[in-house]
Amino acid sequence: MLNKIERIAIRKYNFFCNDVPSSFDGVKIVFLSDIHHGRTFQLEKLKALIELTNNLHPDIILLGGDYVTHDAGSIITFFDAACELSAPLGIFGVLGNHDRNTDALLSEQCMSEAGITLIDNYAVWVYKGDDRIRIGGVGDLTTNIQDIEPMLEGTIKEDLMILVTHHPDYAELLPENRIDLMLSGHTHGGQISFLGKWVPPWPSAAKMKYLTGVVKEGNTTVIISNGIGTVGPPIRIFATPQIWEITLRCTVHKTIY
Repeated sequence: MLNKIERIAIRKYNFFCNDVPSSFDGVKIVFLSDIHHGRTFQLEKLKALIELTNNLHPDIILLGGDYVTHDAGSIITFFDAACELSAPLGIFGVLGNHDRNTDALLSEQCMSEAGITLIDNYAVWVYKGDDRIRIGGVGDLTTNIQDIEPMLEGTIKEDLMILVTHHPDYAELLPENRIDLMLSGHTHGGQISFLGKWVPPWPSAAKMKYLTGVVKEGNTTVIISNGIGTVGPPIRIFATPQIWEITLRCTVHKTIY
């Protein structure tokens, strides 16, 4: 599959959880990951992606890292464009291995200037009415440290806890019964996959378990996005590029996706 903006799938997911406060019922989170802006995902496509994202009318935008591949100049152009993203309850993101390996300090600086809150080993409360939820992140599993304590600080079991981290294998290290929803990318769904049963060698110890989609890890729902862009040839086979649209639901019910 060629890396074309019009072929991005919108994966819609209703996240039902006892911990979703009533004021947040129906709140829409849009999750983007692995855009890999650069030679094969140029500025015109990036601007179209941002327009597509804004047209989903998200309340919150979460970003899962790997905004570029190798070029430091692409970091600047990416975040110059990303400042047009719009979500009334905030835009939050982590860095991926490509961002850190390219230029971590420049990535952090440009992200801040674009109005995006960096949540690597950091967390915030997001308020709506009299209610609040916790959104935070930990650093990439292969290029950074992972400190979950800022996410947990000042929280109780009944708080809705949403964690973003680039590498999905971090799900194996989650504290028991504390994180409700974890969002990751990194895998590209294998990028080249044969019906989801085989993928090329990929930097993940549990590559098939956390390849793509929705996985339950204890009481945590883990969502792994195929991402948007590509590494190497701009080709995807049985690994459609994705935007995840996640709607929070406070009524206990069977999850539909």
